[in-house]
Amino acid sequence: MPGPLEGLVVVDASRGMPAGIATMMLADYGARVVKIERPGYTPGAEATLRKVLDRGKWSVTADLDTDPGKVKLHELLASADVFIESWGAGRAEAKGLDHATLHARYPQLICLTLTGYGTTGPLSRRPGYEALLNARLGMTAEQRAHRDGPTFLGHPTVSYGTAFLAVIGVLSALHARKLTGRGQRVDTSLLDGMLAIRGMNWWWNEKDISYLARSGTKQGFGNKRLITDPFECADGNWLIPHTGGPGSYKRMMDLLGFGDRVQQIDGPEMSVPLDDDELVIARDLVPQAFKSRTRDEWVALFAEHDIACLPVLRPHEIFDDEQIRHAGVTIELPDAEHGTVRQLGPVVKFGETPPATPEPAPQVGSHDEKISELRPHPAWRPAQPRSLARPLEGVKIADFSSFFATGFGSKLLCDLGAEVVKVEPPSGDQMRPLGDLWECSQRGKRGLCIDMRTPEGREVVRTLVAEVDVVTVNFRPGKAEKIGLGYEQLRAINPKLIYAYLPGFGSTGPKSSLKSFAPLQSGFVGMNFIGAGAGNAPIRRVMGNEDLYNGFLGAVSVLMALVARQNSGAGQYLESPQLHSSLLVRTEMAADGNGNPLEPYRLDADTTGWSPLYRLYRTADGWVMIAVFGDRKFADLAAALGRPEWLEEFGAEQQRVDNSAELAARLEDAFAQLSTDDAFGLLDRAGVPVEIPAEDPVMPELLWDETLAETGQVVEHHHPEYGWCREVGVTIRLSDTPGQVRGPSPLLGQHTRDILTELGYPTAAIDELVERGVCLEPARN
Repeated sequence: MPGPLEGLVVVDASRGMPAGIATMMLADYGARVVKIERPGYTPGAEATLRKVLDRGKWSVTADLDTDPGKVKLHELLASADVFIESWGAGRAEAKGLDHATLHARYPQLICLTLTGYGTTGPLSRRPGYEALLNARLGMTAEQRAHRDGPTFLGHPTVSYGTAFLAVIGVLSALHARKLTGRGQRVDTSLLDGMLAIRGMNWWWNEKDISYLARSGTKQGFGNKRLITDPFECADGNWLIPHTGGPGSYKRMMDLLGFGDRVQQIDGPEMSVPLDDDELVIARDLVPQAFKSRTRDEWVALFAEHDIACLPVLRPHEIFDDEQIRHAGVTIELPDAEHGTVRQLGPVVKFGETPPATPEPAPQVGSHDEKISELRPHPAWRPAQPRSLARPLEGVKIADFSSFFATGFGSKLLCDLGAEVVKVEPPSGDQMRPLGDLWECSQRGKRGLCIDMRTPEGREVVRTLVAEVDVVTVNFRPGKAEKIGLGYEQLRAINPKLIYAYLPGFGSTGPKSSLKSFAPLQSGFVGMNFIGAGAGNAPIRRVMGNEDLYNGFLGAVSVLMALVARQNSGAGQYLESPQLHSSLLVRTEMAADGNGNPLEPYRLDADTTGWSPLYRLYRTADGWVMIAVFGDRKFADLAAALGRPEWLEEFGAEQQRVDNSAELAARLEDAFAQLSTDDAFGLLDRAGVPVEIPAEDPVMPELLWDETLAETGQVVEHHHPEYGWCREVGVTIRLSDTPGQVRGPSPLLGQHTRDILTELGYPTAAIDELVERGVCLEPARN
């Protein structure tokens, strides 16, 4: 199978959605993923999800609790590069399949461990299901729906975030192995996934700087000159605008009829707070103004005035969008049940190593006889070993992007050892006034401020590009070429360059010239309806958004290109649009050949859950969240609640599926008769996965959790502008080449002089560039 990971062999003994997504990504781009499944296993409720997540994989049956099963596993590991398990704290050791044991036998093997809360710490033994973590850590209190109380998150953002971290960890370890000759353990968790996706909105700094208002009647962006909410239009359809571009806020207010009451701001609009009258307009009057025209009229009008705006679609409407058809990212795979299944295929474009269309998901055990065909691929063989402190040590990245998404991806790589130079114009990145977002996406980088409109500035950039491994760009199509940053222009300077282009919609196509900001794309691909529950109007925000996902996928894409270059010696162009990453994180929502939705789960209208056994229940005085899977755990639940008769009606999985409404009604009645503490105690003592939803987000407290500080998942440092800070740290642990936070985000031009000196510019020449305004550096004390 072609692709940047061609020849990589991954043996997957894991279970759960994060691992399934991670291994799907690896398989999509060329890895041979061998999934270990139980003999006699028949997919039940998860059969629809399997059609997507298991595409392109092999299925081999083995019971790893038996000696014959372990013999079969070791036969596979003899040819493997990566081994993945998700058994939970201490269980790999109990099976004799932990990293230390496997490393002694296969010293080049990379072992990925996926857990709920990590392998150590006070929560390591808690049940590791996303809904339970969301409840315990207050994410169910943070995403608001159409009723009071905790909300079940319809979009599994933590699972996707964890899957991205897993792939980044594996690829980083592979990059290091090529240089050290050694495998190592990679460890991440749902807790890490949650931390990674919440870092953009949660931090502490002694000056109390935040772009969000967390209390009062104007929660959200408060008095920031920013509007990014869904609005209902005259025809009952919805749209989301975004006023983050230069002058966009004032232009939108002009179109809405409030121009005479809104200030004209010279420079970044978000740096000037709204006055009292402007605040009333933005938060109270704007929603009514949108009801004066239809959605299509507003979208066309905003496009005419260069204001970012997209329709809010229902999940399956996106398949028929003209840009999606142009990009060719949907695939139709043969399916015995539905004839064909339409789904999102590989979404990243690689110029030199394009991936193939995946094969359909296999039948259980269909590759049992193919084990002997596996062979280690010579391209992945390590080079002459040398020492390495960080997995990406020696990798140099020039980040020319603006705003959050692309910068967040290069920040993740910076934490793993890459040296990242953030290149800005003299006016600075427009996101600088948003301290939370700036720190989360730019931490640890070096800052170079250069005016690329000048010939001298462009020459500095050409000199820099000749020295780096990767360039990241997210301008709209054509802009990079105008300032000398096009792929062909830079490849002429550095033939082995990896050029990562992460635009909003793609380099070509009917929407390619549009602006793209979060959360427009989330609404466009259906996320606001997914999080709203069946039949409801779209909610304001869905946890997780395209800025994060595009950054995650950008980091994954760059790492794939880096390991491919290690194997072939060739650089390449890659394209990973924000739209495509937004599609990837709802991959599980497929359709049959007639366009009918195939949804492996769907949030109910009351936003309590996906099924009777994976949902929130009201108690006599609050709520509990349960996650009950399998006949044994259901029997434990029935016994704990004193309902042994339920085993007659609901004891088998198909009975629970066929009678889900009745089962939910019985559970509602049972929990309504118990207090929250009693319900939790009964279930928890019986080993039934359960948590009590926190009434408020727990993230602020987690920033002061010293167990997380000890692992580096939370870091504290001093920033010259924000003062002392606490924020999310490194959320991927590598045993031999660990990541490390390099320091805070740079001031504008903070490292300009140092970087120019390293590029060979003498002091006098640097002084002249600074004096003429070609370069900028902070004032020297």
